[in-house]
Parts: sequence; C-alpha cells; structure tokens
Amino acid sequence: MENTSKSIEKDLKEYFRNYHYLKPDSDIQIINVETEDDLDKAYYGRGFYIILADQQFEENKCLFEFRGLKAIYRGHSYFTKKRLLSHLSNEKYKSTRKSNEPNYKVCLKIEDKVNGININQEPYKNWKWIVIIHKMKNSSKIIREQMEKAFDNVFQKPCKSIK
Repeated sequence: MENTSKSIEKDLKEYFRNYHYLKPDSDIQIINVETEDDLDKAYYGRGFYIILADQQFEENKCLFEFRGLKAIYRGHSYFTKKRLLSHLSNEKYKSTRKSNEPNYKVCLKIEDKVNGININQEPYKNWKWIVIIHKMKNSSKIIREQMEKAFDNVFQKPCKSIK
C-alpha cells in the first residue's frame, strides 16, 4: 500500500509540474469570478479547486500564479460548487443550503475568526478572483487529499489553506 501511495504522490506531482492551464481541457474549469453569480457556473461534482486573488498576502509563500493572480486557497470536495459557495459567497450558501446538503462551517478565512467571505461585498468586490477546478468524477476522498499534498509539494501551501 505504501508503494502505491508513493507512486500516486509522484504521478500527481508530475501532473502539477507539467500541466498547462492555457490549453483547453474538458476536465479543468477556469472561472473568472466577478460576482457571486459567476459561481453558479462551477462544476458541481467531486473535484480539487484552487482559489486565486490579486490581493497580496505577505505570508503567502505559494508559487502558483495564473493570469497575474496568486493562489490563496486550495481544497477538494465531493460537492465542489457548494464548497466554493461556502468559501466565496458564504451568506448565499447559508441561505440557500438545503437541510440534506453538507453544512460547511470551516471556510476561507481572510479575517481572523470569520469563516467564509462574500465577494459581492467590501473589500472583496474590488479584488480580482479566479477559481480553477480539476474535475475528478469518481475520485475518492483519499485521491483528492493526495491532490492537495501534491499541489503543496510543488507550489507550497497557499496562505489561507493553513488552518
């Protein structure tokens, strides 16, 4: 089992080192997020996602950048769209969440002790945002967690992904 884990880890690191986000790929979704409504376009199912912003954070050692924006958070989910809503459109997420849907309480923290933000509100509405989703249809939680580890190994963990 350990050899299999090491092999998967190696393969995923290579994947991130060699992936070109400018090439069209049906398994990758890139969304320029200008309003919360843009998150309605997000892939719903299992996936790994990267949240990028133009806001600079001194403590952000992550090297991943795309279109001039830097990764500030990365994560994975069974319900990627809902998870992204919980991070970036927290009030909408809470008000529209059905009782049978996951209740994500630990979300992107820009301000201490505040879980989730609302990009339609100050100061976030003045920031530029991009979300990159790696669609992982049939993936297990373990594989998606390996994606996080591989991303961190290649680019370093984004500052807001640190708990």
